[in-house]
Amino acid sequence: MATVRNNPILNGLSGMLGRTIVFKTLRGKTIMANRPSPPKKQSEQQKTNRSKFRDASHWAHQVLLDPLKKEYYQRKAKKLKLPNAYTAAITDYMRKAKLSKRITTGNSITYEVSKKDFELKKVEITIKNMDGIVIEVRPVLKDRHNEWTFTISKEELLSGAKVTVTNVANRITLFDLKTP
Repeated sequence: MATVRNNPILNGLSGMLGRTIVFKTLRGKTIMANRPSPPKKQSEQQKTNRSKFRDASHWAHQVLLDPLKKEYYQRKAKKLKLPNAYTAAITDYMRKAKLSKRITTGNSITYEVSKKDFELKKVEITIKNMDGIVIEVRPVLKDRHNEWTFTISKEELLSGAKVTVTNVANRITLFDLKTP
């Protein structure tokens, strides 16, 4: 792999030359390299990961067409020291929300839902009865510290409770809450 410097003809060039040489621009530098060989055999995990990344790439291209969202991801890229808004959007798409237990008091448990470096769009709790029928869907609101926290009783946990987290990319993460 070679880096092209001070050559106005090749600077910024990208694409394939013949069947063996590839030019690409990475972080403002033009790089010349051998054409990557296609993978021989993919495991199921590789296929799953490539599919997720393909979906993330498609989503990032679509979301960056909106000027407000593009500006949001440009700010995130700068803050996270990522090369561009596209990379920040991919990172947002791929990063999952996390559920953590904060406090257990008497008959209730307080949880926090978060996503490192990125915003969440919506959090809901679904409560079921002992027969598995949904009896309540409760939205979770941000608290005064701008955190997604909620308290649930141990009885609600026994009957069955799920937390549905939707991020800005409209990706949904489900958490089954279990009794402690």
